[in-house]
Amino acid sequence: MSKPTSSVSESITRDLAIRIIRGELAEGMAIPGEHELAQQYDASRTSVRNALQVLGAKGMLLIQAKRRSTVTPREQWSFLDAEVLSWLEDVGIESELVEQLMLTRLIFEPDVAAMAALNANGHDLATIEDAWTTMQAGQKNNSAEQFERGDLAFHTAVLRACHNPFLASVGNALSAAMLLSFKQTLEDDLQLTQDAVQQHRDLFEAIRLKQADTARQCMRHILLSAAHKHIWREIPEKYQHFF
Repeated sequence: MSKPTSSVSESITRDLAIRIIRGELAEGMAIPGEHELAQQYDASRTSVRNALQVLGAKGMLLIQAKRRSTVTPREQWSFLDAEVLSWLEDVGIESELVEQLMLTRLIFEPDVAAMAALNANGHDLATIEDAWTTMQAGQKNNSAEQFERGDLAFHTAVLRACHNPFLASVGNALSAAMLLSFKQTLEDDLQLTQDAVQQHRDLFEAIRLKQADTARQCMRHILLSAAHKHIWREIPEKYQHFF
């Protein structure tokens, strides 16, 4: 029984993406045509075409009519796409990219926390606190999966508490990146995350009490604490005026 076209196409998409990320298919390189790729993967041209279109939509390939697809520069890739982030993680995300991800969060999330403090309602507060409880349970149970789930739910709930549809759209795009960030900065021994759990509790209390400036500082402290442990001993001088 042959595999569904979608499954074959997904497999080809991932393989080509991994080869691009590793540099086997380098920037500016013209990749083989549909017919050659179909032979290489023992697949239909429809499956190959679907795979190329997906990579084109994610900014990893430039597709032009009647010409071979070419690999695009990294800055054109859709780095907030969940699949792209997953492929990067599979290959091994480099330290520079982790740093840029943390910078993005530092630019974005403190002001989100301040806005949440101004706009959060009772339902929002309950959702944030439930997420914090999951984080705390993950820390006590030494469960990375539970801790990460609570951490992502906490930051997502803070974002939703802003009640701003534009921020929500940005946050939806950032959610996969935030999860990757959590994985990169999570302690191997979850017993060492006790300070992080307390920092998130302090942020929750600032939002509950509608203390916008305190909420902003709490979120900045959460992010900088993670960055100091896992990315920088000190913030690089060129970034210091931001924070």
